[in-house]
Amino acid sequence: MQAEVAQVYLDADADLPAFEQTLARWCQSHPDAFAGRNLPGCWGAGDFSVELRGAAATSLEALPGVARVDGLSHERIGGGTRAPDLSGGVLRTLLLRVRADVPASQVDALERELLAMPDYMAGIRNWQLGRVTSSSHWTHVWQQEFAEVGDLHGEYLLHPYHWGWVDRWFDPAFPEWTVEAICHAYCPLPASILAAD
Repeated sequence: MQAEVAQVYLDADADLPAFEQTLARWCQSHPDAFAGRNLPGCWGAGDFSVELRGAAATSLEALPGVARVDGLSHERIGGGTRAPDLSGGVLRTLLLRVRADVPASQVDALERELLAMPDYMAGIRNWQLGRVTSSSHWTHVWQQEFAEVGDLHGEYLLHPYHWGWVDRWFDPAFPEWTVEAICHAYCPLPASILAAD
């Protein structure tokens, strides 16, 4: 399924609460759109994460206070659902860029190992991996839904499978180094959006 994600970056002097209300109204006028204010601890991310089905991220740039929008389309290549009725959780979005000079077999292996993470981590409630299909400096979108932020900061980020196995794709010190840039964003999630895909 084709979908669109965006990171929204605000002007330095933007009024965050006022913009949050404006963005909520924007979502109401765009069916199947979701937006959440990114929580402290994100890395390389904007102020808000936006998910779109049938809307265009480019229209976000016209909202007052927006400095820029990093939006892209992607197509799901794998995923799963454990908690279709998840509510009050956390959506984590990792945008990543694969190095241009790595062979396709290496990219395939990275994708397989990302999609295997839920086999080791029960805290990942719903998940999907997508390949970017629009013009973008990102190549993949890796998303997970958690019941609480502690599952992301604890089990996910500290798990031995993460650091002892998957991390080699992201670390220039390893011969398998494949990912040269990331954007790590997470925000509150009133209800699952990945389970619907």
